[in-house]
Amino acid sequence: MKLNQPAWSVLTSKEEAISFAENVGYPVLVRPSFVLSGAAMRVAADEIQLTNFLSLATEIAADKPVVVTKFILGAKEIEFDAVANKGKILNYAIGEHIENAGVHSGDASVILPAQKLWVGTIRQVKNYAADIARALNITGPFNIQFMAIENEVSVIECNLRASRTFPFVSKTLNHNFISLATRAMCGMEAVPYRISLLDIDYVCVK
Repeated sequence: MKLNQPAWSVLTSKEEAISFAENVGYPVLVRPSFVLSGAAMRVAADEIQLTNFLSLATEIAADKPVVVTKFILGAKEIEFDAVANKGKILNYAIGEHIENAGVHSGDASVILPAQKLWVGTIRQVKNYAADIARALNITGPFNIQFMAIENEVSVIECNLRASRTFPFVSKTLNHNFISLATRAMCGMEAVPYRISLLDIDYVCVK
């Protein structure tokens, strides 16, 4: 799909993780697979920290691999929540994190509508999201986390589910995104809401 992503790898041994970190350079983000809410997610600045964090990750999910990602400093994190039907996005919302990328999305402060994103950044986010929805043929709710430095956008992850931001998006935009997603998943008529961000004269923060 030719999407930009920070360098990452799924690793099963401490030696593999150390080798990967040496290749991409510190800091790196360590996260156990198949855990929710960023449990045991840590940023390692050197080999000693990496070794310690890998031990913690093993305690939480000993039978699962660990994902190690190059940690990008000074990047803005962008939240994309949407509903799609057969790979086509029906409605979406783009939220902007106050904190730089690295704070788990469940703990971060999110501004909606985004206030300090360049048009070029928003365009890249929308194009990437449309490509992902089409490639995965998504029907229902989904969430993508992006990061951006200047106008360079990268994909952090895509979750094929409703995120914890969905109720916030629905309240802010005054349209029930999960109701629309439910109709799409049940094969019912799912008509996109008419949403004009230019007509919203307020900003919400989660």
